[in-house]
Amino acid sequence: MQLWTFQGIEIYDQMMREGITYCSKPTMGDNENFMYCYRWMAQQMRERIGEPPLSNIEFPMWAWYQYHSRKKRKPTLSCWDIPQGKSVFMEIELPSEQVLLSDFSMWHSPLNFTPVKDFKRIWKKMEQQDKLAGKMLDFFDYPLELQQEIADNWTDVFDFSQRDKSDKYGLHTSKRNRSIQATFWALRPSDVVDVIFFEHEGKSIKQSKLPNDS
Repeated sequence: MQLWTFQGIEIYDQMMREGITYCSKPTMGDNENFMYCYRWMAQQMRERIGEPPLSNIEFPMWAWYQYHSRKKRKPTLSCWDIPQGKSVFMEIELPSEQVLLSDFSMWHSPLNFTPVKDFKRIWKKMEQQDKLAGKMLDFFDYPLELQQEIADNWTDVFDFSQRDKSDKYGLHTSKRNRSIQATFWALRPSDVVDVIFFEHEGKSIKQSKLPNDS
């Protein structure tokens, strides 16, 4: 499976030095809500593609399968999500059985602790709990059964069979028109097809052929 990933130069260096690299801790945040979502994704990976190759791997690595649509799969260095500092942009090739694809737009529902489907019905339950408490509750303040119902609802991020093109938010358009992210456990040098080294400082992006080029 052809994928593209942006990673900090330290990730590339570890891969070349140790023959493997993986995510020991998410770089986007470490608050309770964020970590819950990433652990949820990791558990989904265990159930759908199997256990990680090393016992100390806890979190997934991320890549793009389809950045915009089937016609515009490959991201560019002008993408909004490229990391700051010295980084690498890698084209990689992984066996499909080692990759879990998910809808990038829908992934924002887990990140915001909102349901993907049955939104009105579940949101009504959340509002009822908020009313009883006299304030807007945090996800972890809801009864455990409601927390579980919301989290179980998130599995739709892996469902690409929905084709409701009337959805103005683009959450249920056909697979060819979706932004699709990929998660996997680890990356090895043999998985890399091509690599671009660059440095991103503020709005400036400087590309180089080698990691130590000035």
